[in-house]
Amino acid sequence: MNIKQVNTLVNSMASQMEGITGISSNDLRNVVQLGKTVLSTDNYKDKFLSVLADRIGTTILRNLDLELEFPQLLRNSFEWGAIIQKINIQPFTAEAQNAWNVGANDFSPNQFAVTKPTVVQTFFTDATAWEFHVTIPDTMLKTAFTNEASFGAFIDGIMGALTDSMTMALNNLSYAAIGNFVAEKIKNGNAVIDVLSMYNDQVGSSGNQHTTLADAMDDKEFFRYAGMVMRNIIKYLEKPSALYNLGDGSGNAMVRATQRDNLNVFLSSDFMAGYVSYLQSDTFHNELVAMPGYKEYVTLQATGVNIPDITDNTSINIIPASNNSTTNTAIQASGIIGIFVDREAIGIGYDDRFTATDRNNRNRYTNYTSGATLQYYNDLSENGVIICAAGGSLSLDKYTLTFANSSAADQTVTATTNPSGGDVTWASDKETVATVAAGVVSAAGAGTCNITATYTYQGVTYKKVVAVTVGSEAKSRSK
Repeated sequence: MNIKQVNTLVNSMASQMEGITGISSNDLRNVVQLGKTVLSTDNYKDKFLSVLADRIGTTILRNLDLELEFPQLLRNSFEWGAIIQKINIQPFTAEAQNAWNVGANDFSPNQFAVTKPTVVQTFFTDATAWEFHVTIPDTMLKTAFTNEASFGAFIDGIMGALTDSMTMALNNLSYAAIGNFVAEKIKNGNAVIDVLSMYNDQVGSSGNQHTTLADAMDDKEFFRYAGMVMRNIIKYLEKPSALYNLGDGSGNAMVRATQRDNLNVFLSSDFMAGYVSYLQSDTFHNELVAMPGYKEYVTLQATGVNIPDITDNTSINIIPASNNSTTNTAIQASGIIGIFVDREAIGIGYDDRFTATDRNNRNRYTNYTSGATLQYYNDLSENGVIICAAGGSLSLDKYTLTFANSSAADQTVTATTNPSGGDVTWASDKETVATVAAGVVSAAGAGTCNITATYTYQGVTYKKVVAVTVGSEAKSRSK
């Protein structure tokens, strides 16, 4: 045995789910032996006679031994055909009961009126296909083994790696389907809840406020508050509502109700580690704080280069599927700790997985192929709520303004956002009283109105209101 440390680092710790992140590189030449691919006869002779060759004492075959992480996404698998058709029938609108109007002068019976149901039809037509290949020769590899059993174990290891490659691809694309749903919700600002901002508003400026999720990870009260919000969301989704989806895609609202049995809940492992540690560890009745059945995700898209890093683990950087071919704007968001979706919102439809072999008898080798054609889909007309801890905020230096009259000098309201430098829009609900541009308020006429400042961050909209009063006393305008 040659006692020498390996000089290079050949593997990266970065794990990719969708997209590419930075790779950390550490020089461990004097620390870890990573192994070699070829044994040198001169270096691996015995140390006594320097003649006998060292033998391999044992062989360890290592595979990833992966499992599907989101089997619940497999929906409506079918063998024939290629398109998923979904037909949605909306609730009916109540009408007056004319039985109580019989005899009235304006009574006009119409017992043969035709009322059509509101039906929306959606097709999912696209699929994704890929293959993995490996070649195994009959004789060339045998020279590296001393018996059939060890050679067979090696072949089994190769087949296991082929299976792992397929499983990894399935998992990564499942993450991509989930990530795209999150990106679409954030892009449209629909049902995205910043629980950290809500918590900061709850505790007030004198409380223990936090600007990021990482900063809040040691605050038991934050976990308690976030858990309350999440449990309430499950109840809210059970009630018929059009608030939690993007409608039929044509501007029409879709009324949905998602019962608990039809709800998929995905929660950040980092968040749940704190939730369990802080809440379930200090109560005698865990069921009072336990989160209902859920699936954890360690990382939503990529781990980044720091281990562990809750910011990277809960971030996305995705160009959503709804963007056209010329729109490359990516949705970037962090602090995504909970995804509550109807089981029909994210899924795998068409599912065709196969293995095949091609034998070359003349050259004595076999090609093995593992392939798949799957249909990953998002239905944005189905319910979904995204829980994030983005820590976005908007504050103003003034919340009331008083003008003596319409000729009074302009007054300025300064907005502060988190993260800083955010784009704030301003609007007046009664421009006959006061107008606003970039925070500068001008009196226009006697009365009262509200000036609203609006800031949007990661799909969450933050608003602050300034109450404006303009007096009626006429004075010369001085500015």
